[in-house]
Amino acid sequence: MRELEGWGLDGDKVIKETYLTRKPAPRSHWVALASVAFLFTTSLIYWSDPFGVASLLPASRESVFFHGEYWRLGTSMLVHADFQHFLSNSVVLGVLAFLLYGYYGTAVYPGWTLVFGAMVTGFALRTYPAQTSLVGASGMVYLMAGFWLALYLLLERRSSIGKRLIRAMGFGVIVLVPTAFEPAVSYRTHLIGFLVGVGMAIAYFLKHKEKLRAAERVAYE
Repeated sequence: MRELEGWGLDGDKVIKETYLTRKPAPRSHWVALASVAFLFTTSLIYWSDPFGVASLLPASRESVFFHGEYWRLGTSMLVHADFQHFLSNSVVLGVLAFLLYGYYGTAVYPGWTLVFGAMVTGFALRTYPAQTSLVGASGMVYLMAGFWLALYLLLERRSSIGKRLIRAMGFGVIVLVPTAFEPAVSYRTHLIGFLVGVGMAIAYFLKHKEKLRAAERVAYE
């Protein structure tokens, strides 16, 4: 067997390496840890309410769109109702922060992730009564998951599309599908975030397709 790049050779083409087989960027684990630490710090501020700032952090349709307090679209993602709520988001966020920063860089995470995460919050608020407040990073977490899984399906061509779909669905079931229904959880925000993440991934792939495909290494057997 010979590993060669190019086309027009006898034998079956087998993809041996892809963009995702390389090692993630250095310091990815520190970015992940810093993300979780920052999320905990902002949530702690919300819980302890120093100087009465807690009321300025959640987002509602009334506060954002009626009163023009647009900063809440960002701050609401960074605070959580309680420690259990923080824990449910922070573990997955840490893993996805490691992957997105490690493979796609700061432009994707934290850059566009925060921007589109705030947009997800805004979209979700439009579907709720004016005084319903949202807090938590779950919309952003589902956005990150949608982005990672969609690009995994597009890039990891060492496996058949069927195997990739099974693995992606397995990840989704284990990590993203709740084990019990909780009335206080905004599942529509999860859905909006996931769909926006998939859209981001498709746009990213189309823009960077040449670079992403160039990382593939092909063998002819």
